[in-house]
Amino acid sequence: MTTVTLADIPLLWRAESLASTQDYCIPTGYAALDRALGSGWPLPALIEVLCDEHGIGELTLLLALLRRRSLVADTAGRQIVLWLSPPFDVHAAALTQCGLTPEDHWVCPIPQPSDLQWAMTQALRSGACLAVIAWARHLKPAALRTLKLAAMTGRGVGVLFRSTSEARLASPATLRISLRSSAGALDLSILKMQGRRPSTVRIVRSDAER
Repeated sequence: MTTVTLADIPLLWRAESLASTQDYCIPTGYAALDRALGSGWPLPALIEVLCDEHGIGELTLLLALLRRRSLVADTAGRQIVLWLSPPFDVHAAALTQCGLTPEDHWVCPIPQPSDLQWAMTQALRSGACLAVIAWARHLKPAALRTLKLAAMTGRGVGVLFRSTSEARLASPATLRISLRSSAGALDLSILKMQGRRPSTVRIVRSDAER
């Protein structure tokens, strides 16, 4: 008879390993945010950003994540950033100004929520993408769990933009942030971060570390 242990079962979630699911953290470029997160963006991870406005500087928070292939050996060979159903056009000139390579950024509009979930899951699970960034509504907790598991399997990062109305619902995301613009700054409420307490942070672009 062959003895099977928990360690032999792939993709099994074990509560005692909750604190060790992240391989490393990527500094966000904002000292105050790094302190609140306990070093930076957790990787691998599913990150939820709850925001009702577009173009308030929300994407500037992600620049360190999108540039990280030169910083982390584990991302060797990963270059593609997949944008799923963004609410705006992703312009090559803007990417270049941010120090990114436009050819590495692929955009895919997906009208159906179920199709978006499928596409994001497959991209994360493949381990081929540097990051997968998506805008979605009305995702059920089971769908979010699937996305998180895909991110962990592919050792990558998924960023999911959703409405702030979703904050009232529980989420299995590794990190959950509510974001709003206030007097030229960004007010961040860190609603959930594994191993950290909820907190608030205010940042402005001039706070970014060069």
